Amino acid sequence: MVRQLLLALSFMAPLAAHAACTGTDLRPTLDDAAQNEIASISTNLPFSEGNHWRAVRDNQVINLIGTMHIFDARMEAIVDRLEPVVETADLLMVEITAKEEAALLNAIATDPSIAFLSDGPSLIDLVSPETWTVLSEAAQARGVPPFMAAKYQPWFLSLTLGIAPCAMADLHAGKVGLDKMVMDRATAADVPIVELETHQDLIALLGAEPIEEQVRFLPMIAQMEQFIVDSTATTVESYFDEKHGELLAFSRVFSRGQVDLPDGEFDVLFDDMMEELLVQRNLAWMDRIDARTEANIVIAVGAAHLSGESGLLQQLSDRGFELERMPF
Repeated sequence: MVRQLLLALSFMAPLAAHAACTGTDLRPTLDDAAQNEIASISTNLPFSEGNHWRAVRDNQVINLIGTMHIFDARMEAIVDRLEPVVETADLLMVEITAKEEAALLNAIATDPSIAFLSDGPSLIDLVSPETWTVLSEAAQARGVPPFMAAKYQPWFLSLTLGIAPCAMADLHAGKVGLDKMVMDRATAADVPIVELETHQDLIALLGAEPIEEQVRFLPMIAQMEQFIVDSTATTVESYFDEKHGELLAFSRVFSRGQVDLPDGEFDVLFDDMMEELLVQRNLAWMDRIDARTEANIVIAVGAAHLSGESGLLQQLSDRGFELERMPF
């Protein structure tokens, strides 16, 4: 269903300077019931831990690296350790290549209606004054003037607000996540890079729903804004703990407790969004992975795509690969 809500809850114009992210890891602050539910969910997820796995089938070797899309200084040592794996690969597969990113920007420049409201009422008119106050202040904190944010498609504003101001400033300062670092090392070593999805795939994923459905969830995104810095800190620390399954469980349990929605309804929405943002993409990616014949492949994708019944690790196992967790 509502793709943009999970983007905001899960933690994806020139910008003013912001201080470094200094939020608090929220995991230890949860009560026993929440922590027990998170433990129960993550324990039952296949391959819920580990950011680097090696998969072998016959004469083919795949190194699967779970990445994070925002910058952290600790990644520099990690990419140094991974460099021998990357530079000896026959192929690097990533979520989207630089060429496809450029094509996405060109598509938006050619057809602004992909990301902007080209006619009709603005978001100021589509949400309550209280919700717009929070959303406009949040956009301003990320360097987006409120008058511009008001013309964003709801999914585009949600995606923007899903990135904490400090992390957004890093991105625009050229500080990239591990996926881009790995791509840079591959390029330096002349390793070919291919995408797992195209810019058309992303446009279809993010903007397919009617605007009325997208707008419906903007109040919940506004409710989550107060937690964005701490949510980012939680994401980062979970990542370096190599506990991506736990983070998915945390996202469900914590967010459920903060938004104004009955628990059962929230869980249905969360499951629907997981189906569209993770499950269906993972299945499509795995078909593309399995079609490759190169002997030595590196795959670098967001760590959330690794765990679970439909996660890439389980899918590799289901297709006959022997898996081994590797040092990260």
